[in-house]
Amino acid sequence: MLCQFGRSLQNTLVHGALATVAATAAAISEAPSVQAAALRLGPLVFSEAGGDFVLTNGQVEADRFVLEQEVYGPNINLFIAIDGLRSACPNRGGCYFTVLSLVTNRTGSPWIFFDHELQEIYGVQSPEADGLSFAQGINQVRPFNSDRYARVDEVTDVRDFVNFSSGVVAPGERVAFRYVIADTTPINRFYLLQRPNFQAGGVGFVEPPPPVVIPDPVIPIPELPNPIVPPVEPVVEVVPPPVIDPGNSGLGNEPPPAQSSGEPNNSAAVPEPATILGVLVFGAIAGGARLKHSR
Repeated sequence: MLCQFGRSLQNTLVHGALATVAATAAAISEAPSVQAAALRLGPLVFSEAGGDFVLTNGQVEADRFVLEQEVYGPNINLFIAIDGLRSACPNRGGCYFTVLSLVTNRTGSPWIFFDHELQEIYGVQSPEADGLSFAQGINQVRPFNSDRYARVDEVTDVRDFVNFSSGVVAPGERVAFRYVIADTTPINRFYLLQRPNFQAGGVGFVEPPPPVVIPDPVIPIPELPNPIVPPVEPVVEVVPPPVIDPGNSGLGNEPPPAQSSGEPNNSAAVPEPATILGVLVFGAIAGGARLKHSR
């Protein structure tokens, strides 16, 4: 069991402390889930002490304390007060316990760093000699890890901190951290400071780069070929032939005689050959009659 109250950081436990370990472990395993701003989990109490976040739930599992949080900002200096460690570790040598922290990003910015720092005095960095640390020197509880960050930094700054990087937590996503807190000289209350987008090495808070917006692919619209327009044929007006009345001609296909215009050149003024012959015959008969009469 990783939550080992009463266990010496230097593995020098006295036999009397083993009873405390067993009793505390039993109390932790029977602790139900709690949903409140202050979470009492076994012998410890976790409560909101500063910053724009909320402790939404928590529980004790066989080997760790589970904390569920939501961060909404803009103040992302997030302080959790932890009470009860002195009562859980009454014997000399101190103790340590494992934390599984589940943090949901309700801010409008992605998180590219996430820093954890321990403080005995609110707002004051923990020095090396106060006995409070992230299990400094206890190699068997490492490595610390996260499901969203690949890198864990504990050596850049001279302070009690664990900084996670090489990852990103987008708005609306949840990140999990697993780490161990130890104290060789436990006090009644200490603080856990959490800071999204805080980079170790004296850099401090950083502004994450804007998200890369990948435009939607532009699907070209294929050009349609020009439609084939058939040529427009000219409209030919068909004039029907004249209608000839068969009663006006013996042949039935001759045009009617033209009207006489009274002009000399008009064909109607020229006598037909039959008329001329009749006149000649009539004249000859008349002349013969005159001749016979004169005789």
